[in-house]
Formats: sequence, structure tokens, C-alpha cells
Amino acid sequence: GAGFVEYCNKYGTNHDRLAPFVVNLRANGLLMPEGYYAQNRPEPFTVDDYLNSRWISKPMSMNDCDMPIQNAVCYLLTTAERAKDMKQKPVYILGHATHNGKARSVYQTLEETENWTTSVANKLYEASGLSPADVDVFNAYDGFTLFTQYYLEAFQWHGVKRGEAHDFYQEDLSVKGPHPLLPSGGNNGSGRTRYWHYTDCIQQLQGRAGPRQVNIKAETAVAGGPLPAGGNWMMFGTSPD
Repeated sequence: GAGFVEYCNKYGTNHDRLAPFVVNLRANGLLMPEGYYAQNRPEPFTVDDYLNSRWISKPMSMNDCDMPIQNAVCYLLTTAERAKDMKQKPVYILGHATHNGKARSVYQTLEETENWTTSVANKLYEASGLSPADVDVFNAYDGFTLFTQYYLEAFQWHGVKRGEAHDFYQEDLSVKGPHPLLPSGGNNGSGRTRYWHYTDCIQQLQGRAGPRQVNIKAETAVAGGPLPAGGNWMMFGTSPD
């Protein structure tokens, strides 16, 4: 939370400006049939619901935190040659990156967080040979919604630079709009698994995301997390090149 306060002070913003982002996460989560909310609590979640959420540790409210659930997933990995003969359209791993930052204390500073997230973004772009303009689908960690802005700005998805995420959240983030951020619904919208992001990227590139299918081009995708100080990231593509 301390880093988020630092962020708000530096860039002249506040917690309540996350509301459209979090509401959109829940809306996308209701389109994920395997998700907790789609199966158990399919009621709409509104801006007022978010703004009236009980504080857990200010500036983090109850609805800034994901809900622990029980779930499991399995991915089939094989060679590009074998993948050509499989039933589903193959999705290729273009690159991966892992980052583990070392903080000076148990509290991360904003400077450390921004440096670490920039580092992992640069590593993934270098590994994949892609640039921010090449990324179509973006599924970054959102289990604590206060973290997502750091990844969005680090990867510069749709041109978002440092300090601009909260302005971006006020735009159309829906899956049918021009900026379909986290079409998976993520952990906040579907329950804590940390793999909805990967599943959605694969399904989007295969054209199998159903009502979550984005209207924009879906030929590359980024997924990863969980923490600014450490995590694992992948770049996916519809072509191995």
C-alpha cells in the first residue's frame, strides 16, 4: 500500500480512479465460465460497490484483493512440429522472463517497483523480439489491483507510460472496445489462481474465448505476475516466428 500512496502522490491521482478497471475485471470474469463469480456469484458489480468497499488496509479495500478458490489447470506443451497436427490451433511461446528484485527493506519503494517491472518487461521484449506496439492481448497480474498499473506502464501496452495508467482506466476497457485490458477477468474477476491470464491469452489467440473474444487483432499476447519484485512472464504468438 505504501508504494501505491507514493504513486498517487507522484502522479496526482487517487485510489477511487481504479473503479472502472476493477468493475471491468468483474464483468470479464462473469464471461469466464470456469471462474468463481460466473459459477457462484453472477450478479453485476458496480462502481458504487467498489467505492463503498470495506477497507482492508488503506488504501487497499476488500475488492482490491482476489478471493482464494480451489481450482486446477493443465497445459499441453510440445514441439512446434508436433503442434501442427493437433486438434486445436497451436499457440507458440515466443519468449519468457523471470525477475526477482531485492528490496532494501520489507517495504518496496515506488522507484524499486518501477525499476523491477521495467526490467522484466525489457527482458520479455528482448526474449521475444517484439516491442510494445506488437502486443495485442495483455493479461497482467491483478490479484492486488494496486499492482496492475506498474505492469501496464512497464510494458507500455497501448502506449501507456509511467503515471498514465489511471487516466487509461477511464477509457473503454471492455472486451469489445479498443483497449480490452485483462480480458480474462484475472484473479480479481474470477478468483485467485494466477493462471487465468495464461488461459485467456491462449484462447484469445486460438479464437476460442467465446464472449470474451476481443474485437482487436489477437496474434500476440502477454501474461504474467504475480509481484512487482518477482514473477514469471510469457509472450505468446500465433506464429513461431
